[in-house]
Amino acid sequence: AGFAVGLLDGGWAAGAASSGLVGGVVTALLAAAVDGLLGLVGGLLLEMVARWAVWGRRGRGADWAQGAATALAAVGAAIATVFASSGFLERKNRFLAAGAVAMVALVTAVVGVALVPALARLLSRSRPVRAGSRRLDPAFLLLAPAAVVAVEVVIMSAVMLMRAPVSSARAGRQLAVLAVEAALLPPLLLWAEVLPVRLRWTWALPLAVCLFLAPGLYLVRANWANNLRFVPWTHIVPALGIAVLAVGATPLLARWRERPRTPRWAWTRVGLAGGGMLLLLTLTTTESETARKVTSARTGLVGPTLALARQALDGDEDGYPRLLGGGDCDDEDSAVHPGVLDFPDDGIDQDCDGKDASMAVLTPAPFAAVPDAVPRDLNLLLITMDTVRADHLGCYGYPRPTSPAVDALAAAGALFVNGWAHSPSTRYSMPAIATGRWPSAITWDESIWWPRIAPGVPTLAEALKGQGYFTAAFYSYDYFSVGDRRGFERGVDLYRADRAALHQAINGPMESHGSSSREMADDAIAFLESHRQQKFFLWLHFYDPHLSYEPHPEVPSFGGARVDLYDGEIRFTDLHLGRVLDRVRALGLWNQTAVFVTGDHGEGFGEHGVTEHGFDLYAAQTKVPFVVRVPGLPPRRITSPAGHVDIAPTLLNLARAPQPPTFLGRSLVAELAGSGGGGRGTGTGAEAEVFQEVTSERGRKRGLVTEQFHLIWNWTPDNTTECYDRKVDPEERRDLWGRSGAGDRECRRLKSNLQGLVSALSVPPLPPAVAHKLLTHVFAPGARAPSPANLLDATIGKVITVEGYTLTPASPLTAPGTDVELAILFECNRPVADGWRLFFHMLGPGGTFRNLDHVPVEGAMPPERWRPGQHILDRVRIAFPAGSPRGTYQVVVGLFRGSDRLPITPSTLSDGNKALRLASIELR
Repeated sequence: AGFAVGLLDGGWAAGAASSGLVGGVVTALLAAAVDGLLGLVGGLLLEMVARWAVWGRRGRGADWAQGAATALAAVGAAIATVFASSGFLERKNRFLAAGAVAMVALVTAVVGVALVPALARLLSRSRPVRAGSRRLDPAFLLLAPAAVVAVEVVIMSAVMLMRAPVSSARAGRQLAVLAVEAALLPPLLLWAEVLPVRLRWTWALPLAVCLFLAPGLYLVRANWANNLRFVPWTHIVPALGIAVLAVGATPLLARWRERPRTPRWAWTRVGLAGGGMLLLLTLTTTESETARKVTSARTGLVGPTLALARQALDGDEDGYPRLLGGGDCDDEDSAVHPGVLDFPDDGIDQDCDGKDASMAVLTPAPFAAVPDAVPRDLNLLLITMDTVRADHLGCYGYPRPTSPAVDALAAAGALFVNGWAHSPSTRYSMPAIATGRWPSAITWDESIWWPRIAPGVPTLAEALKGQGYFTAAFYSYDYFSVGDRRGFERGVDLYRADRAALHQAINGPMESHGSSSREMADDAIAFLESHRQQKFFLWLHFYDPHLSYEPHPEVPSFGGARVDLYDGEIRFTDLHLGRVLDRVRALGLWNQTAVFVTGDHGEGFGEHGVTEHGFDLYAAQTKVPFVVRVPGLPPRRITSPAGHVDIAPTLLNLARAPQPPTFLGRSLVAELAGSGGGGRGTGTGAEAEVFQEVTSERGRKRGLVTEQFHLIWNWTPDNTTECYDRKVDPEERRDLWGRSGAGDRECRRLKSNLQGLVSALSVPPLPPAVAHKLLTHVFAPGARAPSPANLLDATIGKVITVEGYTLTPASPLTAPGTDVELAILFECNRPVADGWRLFFHMLGPGGTFRNLDHVPVEGAMPPERWRPGQHILDRVRIAFPAGSPRGTYQVVVGLFRGSDRLPITPSTLSDGNKALRLASIELR
């Protein structure tokens, strides 16, 4: 039954995902294998319970044993219910939490009732009195549901009222109520089973339907929209399908089993052989990433089952096993697996992608020369629109007239065909615009919900203010509240977020009522009129296209459907954005003002099953308008991809400001001027690539976009990859990953680039000189390292070998007032446990002591990052100021954690205090 349901479920999922013939077959087989194994295990457990139940009901134990067994079943139901309620205490939807707890109570009670007679027989330890077969009274159909409903209603009511923490007195009382109610279920069900009412089936069945089934269906309908539609039906429906199919097939198989020629253990052998084949099929098909990806996203039961199995097979408990698609290339080292960040330029492939990451990918191309036709005193107007996707604007081919003002601007300026947000939510996309850095490259202040840009991270406004601009920023969303000081206010002369009061939240931050575009345009026009004589930078953020979508009488209506109202919000915003641009023209500022228009992210309308934003990187959520009009530059369409981090360096480049080292985006001035432009990296001919990322309660996802391809890496928890050829598949319906051909090869190259970029971004910002030292001071296992002048071959706790050192200049030529450099070559023998650090001390004449402690390679390589086989060349500069005592100085090194130190081998090189006597320096 499980194999059949899985085959159907997997085949449907493969067809819906357009997995191709080979991918579809493997996907269907994976779902069939997993569901078959679940059906086999579930059937065995069910048969075991049923056999015990039947055995127990063939006799009757002593009355005291019957009572004791009932009490044990009651205690079991109470304990299970209390644990379940504690586990669901943090669930926001209390109705679903209550329903889950009630189901736990019911299932444990039913299993307990089924096993009570068998347990009573075991407790009696005497030959049971043989009982005749007693038929179930039809009244059970009325009494049992009535008992269940009475108890479950109380349980659900108590759970819905519960609030964290569990340790509170109120929660304790509610848990006690739950325990008592759950304990009542087993005796009530037993009572309903044995109570002689003598009701006929012809009466009992219709009465049960009227009393319980019909009201139950009504309650389901009443609670569907707000609660029950969030139940994981994709898992429940296949499980029910397996159960129904198994029950339906059992009578047919039972007849075959009872045939005289059927061997007694035939079904046992069939089960064992079938289980082995299903297990082998599961191990084989999970090596296909296409099958894992499709089944986890679109089928029931497979994803959770594989997650539990991977956890059980994970040898080093790092979350990634070797088998079942875990991809762990070293299941004995918890610091090496596909989910870890590959530390750049250390010669070790920590993330199992086949190569070491490098910091070189973070080097942006230099600023371009600004054409003389661009005014020198250039005003800068940056307009961002919330929740606006590119394909709903006319300039991007949308048939509805949603954006006449933006379309006219695009016709007069540059339209970036491939403009992308780096993140699908305001809280990360807007900081990327403000800082010219990807969200994972920004230092955050996590002291408030929706973190601040940490102090010390330079912003676009600060850079432009330093170039003599009067800076202003007007926002209409609570996220930008002045009191929260999230960093957008830094460097801004005139900061306003008071128009956010026009939007009233109705469902948390995801939805609000109200409108502010008219007022925002009025504020912007007033600013232009009062600052027309100044060189200014104005950032204007319109919020209306964000949910909820409301009609506006000022603009044409496109209909009443969700997407129609959304288009109307865009048209309303465009109307007032156009008023601002018209005022720029009327004030005579058009030929000295550069205008940049973009959206902070998009919105889903069912593509890939997504009807929102904030959690996914598909084009619907991240492809945004990118329109730039610069006085003096001709109109053009630009196909190379651009991202939000490119806005800040572009505006600074247009302002003829020096290139700041903190901005990681590239300037788009070369593309705007028609002189080409380079991508990321040192070569000017490199293809431009836009990095994307989102981290949420649903996992970590990373993406990379080129002119042709869109790669999405569902990093955790699935570790699967999607890749789309946007030139032939702009709606991203056909996943190329895992298919043979040139497209798949290019996708795999992009995946390698993406993993390298993610790894480089994992490193805290390092000075360029330090990043370079990673290349020259860290050597991979097997790579040749420079030989030290003085060999030691000593070990510290058998963890680290100190191969030797080189002293420059060599002792005893050192004199007071000079510096020496000590280069120490380490080799890592085994991973260094957390908390252990290297110490470097220098002991001199007359009890002189100097602490030389530091993190090796200028802070870039703490010992916990070292991997077995690596060589690390660490350099320590030691100054001897004038007046330093003359004599012999001894440098010692060791590993410590708190007051503990690791021993030195050989002991002859130890100073007697578990420190290696490394180098002697003679000061004359």
